[in-house]
Amino acid sequence: MVMISKYLTKMGRPASYLSLAIAAGLAVAGALWVNIANAADAEVDTSKLPPASEKKVDFAKDIQPFLKKACQDCHDAGGGAGNFSVDSEKSILKGGEHGKMVIPGKSAKSPLMYYVGHLLKGKEMPPEGAGDPLTKEQLSLLRAWIDQLPKDDKAPKDPAK
Repeated sequence: MVMISKYLTKMGRPASYLSLAIAAGLAVAGALWVNIANAADAEVDTSKLPPASEKKVDFAKDIQPFLKKACQDCHDAGGGAGNFSVDSEKSILKGGEHGKMVIPGKSAKSPLMYYVGHLLKGKEMPPEGAGDPLTKEQLSLLRAWIDQLPKDDKAPKDPAK
């Protein structure tokens, strides 16, 4: 921080610019955090989601194909929008710049379900015009996959690696 202050002084800017820049950065970060926290903690009507399938779900066979079709154009292995990728089970469980999207064992508390289930107005995924929304059957399978994940928050090993 001292080096930045010296640099600003050299550039003819008072050190108070540093304080202003830090304050602006913190304000932006705070606004982003509030927005993310609101999405995760929002009062959502999860009764609008179909119930979880009773089928034993296999990610590679049952989930990955429809997520690739619906989501991968924007959320690919290269980081994707929001630095969130649906490329693998591990990348989904890792989350993105807005935190974890899946809470193992708790589909009704998982932000991913809020987005793909169209429970948050203005944050629907995929967005209008970017692809078809997931079907009730797909949402049901996705819920089952999340609910069947081990609740210890450890991401399973990626079989591709």
